[in-house]
Amino acid sequence: MNVTPYTPVTARGAARRLEREPCTIRKWASRYYARVLGRAGRETVYDYADLATIEWCIWAGHPFTRHAGGPRRATRRPPSRRSMTVK
Repeated sequence: MNVTPYTPVTARGAARRLEREPCTIRKWASRYYARVLGRAGRETVYDYADLATIEWCIWAGHPFTRHAGGPRRATRRPPSRRSMTVK
């Protein structure tokens, strides 16, 4: 399957494609910081490439890190406020 960057998908859609439960997809997105692209009504829209990478890492037994999704995952989260305070 050819996945283009930033393929929008809801938890329900990703669950169908990855043959998982929607609650599992939402937990992965929360736990592993999957990219959130926005909202569609009451549902959150995620990047399918991130979710597919998370699923592959879990299936293959590889530890999932921020860098597992490539260079664009490395810059996903801004530094925390705690690290920005001056001592």
